[in-house]
Amino acid sequence: MPDKSIRDLLFTDFDGAPVEDPDEVILDALDDPRYLQRVAPLEWILEEESNPPYDRFLACCALASWAEPVGFQAIVEAARAGTEAAWFGALIDRRYSVDETFTYLAEAVRVSKNFVVEKSTEQDRLAALRALVGIADRFYFDWHLAGAIDGSTAVAVNADVAATVRRGIAALTNGDRPHFHLGAQLAGLVVSLAVADEPTAIQLGYELARIDSTPSTLIRLAAIASPGSTPDSRSFGEYLSTIGDDRVRAAIAET
Repeated sequence: MPDKSIRDLLFTDFDGAPVEDPDEVILDALDDPRYLQRVAPLEWILEEESNPPYDRFLACCALASWAEPVGFQAIVEAARAGTEAAWFGALIDRRYSVDETFTYLAEAVRVSKNFVVEKSTEQDRLAALRALVGIADRFYFDWHLAGAIDGSTAVAVNADVAATVRRGIAALTNGDRPHFHLGAQLAGLVVSLAVADEPTAIQLGYELARIDSTPSTLIRLAAIASPGSTPDSRSFGEYLSTIGDDRVRAAIAET
């Protein structure tokens, strides 16, 4: 058993000073290779099932952020487990009162792009991202999951994103609305889809806008309709302007 606690590892910076937010330590690793000394004890905290679930969750976030394979695998397993994940509910979103641990796991995948090349764990990262995309029609991510889909991964996960958006649209059409704004969450994914498959993104954008025309959803979709892009995307922007309010029209004008 390592002699380091989660407080030693993620609530203490690399010079030994206490910090309130473990994200400080996780992000400081971008410029400080001393984080490598904490990988092994964090792996033990994550993998030992008798450890507190929240400690294991924080260890997972750190290890995945640092592109460690064990962190990515833990994300895959958490996505597979869903509500049965060991730490599910350890963090609750204040606005919607739903679990938000998956939002932090998505953020960890986003940060990990800074480490995957040196660790040669691109495929592990992709597996974790794909696992999270696969549950985004049922679990809360807000914008964080869409933010994790970058230019290097958009093509690889496009089919997964489209399938998830279609399931989400079907759920909304059937009146199966979760306790968070699924439409806005799906809109972010639709925008990420446009990076590599604009026609499908526009098609799904129309379908989503027809069943959820709230400003938050339409404002996110407006990112597809940037001026000077394809005629289809400009037509989509005109459609959003027609069904949206002044906030939507302002968002389209600013893209």
